[in-house]
Amino acid sequence: MDSLIKQYVNKMTINNINDFAVKHNINLCENELNLLLNIVKNNYQEILNGKDEIVKKKLKENLAEENYQKIIKLYNEYKEKYQGYL
Repeated sequence: MDSLIKQYVNKMTINNINDFAVKHNINLCENELNLLLNIVKNNYQEILNGKDEIVKKKLKENLAEENYQKIIKLYNEYKEKYQGYL
């Protein structure tokens, strides 16, 4: 499973991030899109393993408050929904 996720993350683009965000009514500026792409590509294993405190701190410090709240809410929903698969 880790190999499949790694392959997907490595192919991820800013457009993927933006499309997902827009689908969930989150409007991100270019800097926020770059930040999220960078965080996902460099920290996806920590995120999947629930060691997300540092990631959340980076997001809190660098995203607009409204976007941060929406992303955390969405993250928690997906984490709860798919936790059994990871």
